[in-house]
Amino acid sequence: MKTLLKNCVIHGVDKDAILLSDNKIEKIGFYDDLNHYVDKYIDVDHGIVLPGFNDSHMHLLGVGNFVSSLQLQDCCTLEEVYDLVRTSCENKKPGEWIVGRGWNQDNFDKVQFPTKEDLDKITLVNPICLTRCCGHGAVCNTKALELAKITKETTVSGGDIEFETGLVKEMAIELIHHAFPPLTKEDLKTLIIKGMEECNQNGITSIQSDDFVSLTKDYHLPLEAFRELCNEGKCSCRVNEQCQFIVLDDLKMFIAENQLSNKGNEVFKLGPIKVVGDGSLGARTALMSSPYADANTSGMANYTQEEFDMFVKLGEELGMGTIIHTIGDGCLDMVLNSFEKYCTPGNPHRSGIVHVQITRDDQFKRIEKLKLHCYIQSCFIDYDCRIVEQRVGSKAKTSYAFKTLLETTTVSNGSDSPVEPLHCLKGIECAITRSTIGCDNPYRKEEALTIEQAIDSYTKNGAYASFEEKIKGKLEAGMLADFVVLDQNPYTVKPSEIHNIQVKMTIFDGKVVYMKS
Repeated sequence: MKTLLKNCVIHGVDKDAILLSDNKIEKIGFYDDLNHYVDKYIDVDHGIVLPGFNDSHMHLLGVGNFVSSLQLQDCCTLEEVYDLVRTSCENKKPGEWIVGRGWNQDNFDKVQFPTKEDLDKITLVNPICLTRCCGHGAVCNTKALELAKITKETTVSGGDIEFETGLVKEMAIELIHHAFPPLTKEDLKTLIIKGMEECNQNGITSIQSDDFVSLTKDYHLPLEAFRELCNEGKCSCRVNEQCQFIVLDDLKMFIAENQLSNKGNEVFKLGPIKVVGDGSLGARTALMSSPYADANTSGMANYTQEEFDMFVKLGEELGMGTIIHTIGDGCLDMVLNSFEKYCTPGNPHRSGIVHVQITRDDQFKRIEKLKLHCYIQSCFIDYDCRIVEQRVGSKAKTSYAFKTLLETTTVSNGSDSPVEPLHCLKGIECAITRSTIGCDNPYRKEEALTIEQAIDSYTKNGAYASFEEKIKGKLEAGMLADFVVLDQNPYTVKPSEIHNIQVKMTIFDGKVVYMKS
């Protein structure tokens, strides 16, 4: 089928129409020249047409679950959090879980965490779990800890439990998750579709997502849910699944089951092995090479050096590659050690590092030599530029080094949603301004990207990360017909106003999947 996108504005190109043949771009030209034997028209109404955005690191099931849960990201006081929990409790039957996410103690008028004691005052019959925005810490009431079988004596490798306050961190959060009522495959499919709808509203047509153990104990149900939705034609995003396994035994089971014999297609396919190496900066659980400047802790690694080695080694042997969540420079030392031992020269499997936040100058040379792909989250600048210096001291002078990384290796961008909103234009703005959204208080302005580099990081660079640069990420003949249509041109508006640009339309596989009302 021939479809013609008309009334297009394409930056730097004096053409006004894009001809599609089925789900691919056939030609970019003028309406009068292409308006022949066309079966269907899509009028983009003089919108700015870009390749569909590619969020190269996020959590699709987490997004679907987040929009279905108690949302705490806009709370400016601890009392606002508690008020939302009280309201939710009024609508729950005894024993039903109250699950919320998004609070950030640094955004409160008084910097303090929720506590078990305060949550117990709200209810002792409903379990409560309130996860911090980063996902690396959660506060629970007594009932939730009881259902998770957490006592004063409970310890977890790679995690931490403060029983008196109800705060659980890193691997210990899994104990809480496993106490939640089990989800069915149909539940997961519903959440996946909700997550994709959120993506489409933000102009996203491709994602690289981490879902295997985000809501379930093992990977089978999420994998089946994705494959079935793909076969049923119900996907509105292309998914490259970053395959996370909490323990090596699960990865070995995955291999023994020969899951890699069905790596997928252009809509859903299996990507690299994913490992969460350490925690977050906000929760002070990211592993530093020396203590935090504002706390008597250096954070924690979720795995030993030998375990990191094994994940990387298996990724190379399987041809999958391995990507590792690495926020602290101490964790980055460990991860680079593993890649130096086992990464194939030239990095043909495109292994990489997710986040690459707190870094030292000596580490950039190691990353460059290994040719590791870096999955950055420029949107983190919005919040982190306000706290990074007080949190890590002198390391702030060499961190969030987007330009340095781009000049020495390959870099793609993402949101890590639901940690941050699915807002690519916000990420593009932060990559350029290096500032809090809408403000002009740059942090390390010398590491700013140009507008072209920032947009590339959300389009063609993401396609490179998943070995799909020959089929998507650019407006060229032969590329898949995935587009975002904007109401303003990000190349020409003031950088600090890019976040105000609206998505008018999202086109996936040649079909409109979102249109702003």
